[in-house]
Amino acid sequence: MPKHTKKRSTIKRKHRRMKQHAEANKAKAQDNKQLAKEYEPYNIRKRAFKAFGED
Repeated sequence: MPKHTKKRSTIKRKHRRMKQHAEANKAKAQDNKQLAKEYEPYNIRKRAFKAFGED
């Protein structure tokens, strides 16, 4: 048994921070997906793959 455990308020604060970071990351991922969709015609690598056939 540990001699000292973290207080409940500390754990709550940590969980709240983790949740905020998760939401921020989700929003960032959504933005990146949107950008990828918009710039897809300019993506040279994909075009090169299509030209040589996908393995």
